[in-house]
Amino acid sequence: MTPEPAHIDDHQILIPASRDLVWQALLGRANTILRRGRPLALVLGANPPNGFAVTAEVPHHRLDLSGRHRFATYLLRFELTTPPDRDGSTLLVARSYADFHGVTGRAYRTALLASRGHVGAVQLILRSVKASATTR
Repeated sequence: MTPEPAHIDDHQILIPASRDLVWQALLGRANTILRRGRPLALVLGANPPNGFAVTAEVPHHRLDLSGRHRFATYLLRFELTTPPDRDGSTLLVARSYADFHGVTGRAYRTALLASRGHVGAVQLILRSVKASATTR
């Protein structure tokens, strides 16, 4: 078993919906991510070509999307919990992990994190899951 890449950051959102609805919305968003090819992923030489593959799934609890490209190996883990003090709501946490390869990988990491592109992308995913789960 390959060790996880290094932890980068966590983002979370409280969704006023059941864990089942949030799980279904997360799967829908993940399927969209997995179906779409991304020009940037192609330029970076991503494997798989669209940037991510499902590498672990524990229904209603955890979904791992992983990939690699010439500068990094990465994992985006989504975890669902039911907070005890938030009746009927679900906490969705996105945990990011990555190992950056060589000097160019470190430069890529600096550009990715300094631009806040990664943060924006993860927050967009979380907001889209929330919107989908609360409009069902």
